[in-house]
Amino acid sequence: MANELYISIIGIIIILMALRSLVTNNRVEKLLYLNVVDFGITAIIALYAQSMFGFIVAATFFITSTLSSNAIAYSLKKLDNEIILDNEDG
Repeated sequence: MANELYISIIGIIIILMALRSLVTNNRVEKLLYLNVVDFGITAIIALYAQSMFGFIVAATFFITSTLSSNAIAYSLKKLDNEIILDNEDG
């Protein structure tokens, strides 16, 4: 019963963050919202599939989510140092 409540709460958070990622125009915010969605899906997998295979799937998803969040952080750091030249002439 408690797991169903936790899954529902995390599901609501995932839906809200997915909607916010669709609404926002800022690329940085969009990447961060998608990161929350990734970790939320990991939590739902871990809570729903209570077996050894579920643990392996959740751990794998968590590791790949961590790698993607590190890639996002690295990309955002590179964007801070980037100089954008707007040339309207062509």
